[in-house]
Amino acid sequence: MSRRQEEQRGGAPLMAEGKSDAEVRLILYHWTHSFSSQKVRLVIAEKALKCEEHDVSLPLSEHNEPWFMRLNSTGEVPVLIHGENIICEATQIIDYLEQTFLDGQIGNTESELKKLAEENPDLQEAYIAKQKRLKSKLLDHDNVKYLKKILDELEKVLDQVETELQRRNEETPEEGRQPWLCGESFTLADVSLAVTLHRLKFLGFARRNWGNGKRPNLETYYERVLKRKTFNKVLGHVNNILISAVLPTAFRVAKKRAPKVLGTTLVVGLLAGMGYFAFMLFRKRLGSMILALRPRPNYF
Repeated sequence: MSRRQEEQRGGAPLMAEGKSDAEVRLILYHWTHSFSSQKVRLVIAEKALKCEEHDVSLPLSEHNEPWFMRLNSTGEVPVLIHGENIICEATQIIDYLEQTFLDGQIGNTESELKKLAEENPDLQEAYIAKQKRLKSKLLDHDNVKYLKKILDELEKVLDQVETELQRRNEETPEEGRQPWLCGESFTLADVSLAVTLHRLKFLGFARRNWGNGKRPNLETYYERVLKRKTFNKVLGHVNNILISAVLPTAFRVAKKRAPKVLGTTLVVGLLAGMGYFAFMLFRKRLGSMILALRPRPNYF
């Protein structure tokens, strides 16, 4: 049981004595390219919170080391430490941040829908149905195990998002007013969608899913996301993902294990080259998997 769960059972938060929530240091253990970690980091940036970040390299299996397993027995990132509180799992971390730091709330669509349902009993079923639809739309597309299922559903999901964005544009026809997924404010729904689109771009799915006249509202939405300072701070340009994925790991491997005869520089160069080759091979194999999963036309 996490200390966050203990806090919920015991009632009072475990906070440093004499300090407010804002004064207690936030520490986040994450992996830069983890989908869940990216969502948490984007929420922290949107809320303008000061946070000390530590990269836990999954390729180096740092998430399985004893010091990290003592923080989270499941060995999964991200993990947030706030005073005496240790919060694991992205959804719980985001909920904790929203409940603890009220000044910088970015809007939890699910919570808002629940509140509206309570205030309007006659529309309760409609709000609950919409809440369920939002949950089903914003899936975690980071699990390759369910690749076929995700690819089968992806087109339908993005069509629904395109329709929702078009509806928002029609609701606010004034020039210069471009709404986000759930209205004028950038909400947690936008965090999930923005990170998902960026992951699809990184994997080479962008041309397949938007652009060249296909889903123009989604294309415009993603372009607006890229212009947000917080998004650039956390995720940056998609072309920089490979560099930030390979080089830090390469330097850490070189520092830990590099033979002195070869020299750190040579080893880093070799590792970076191997990492790039492995990445290109992965993308090629992923593309082959996608082609294999496509239904073949029946000519007979």
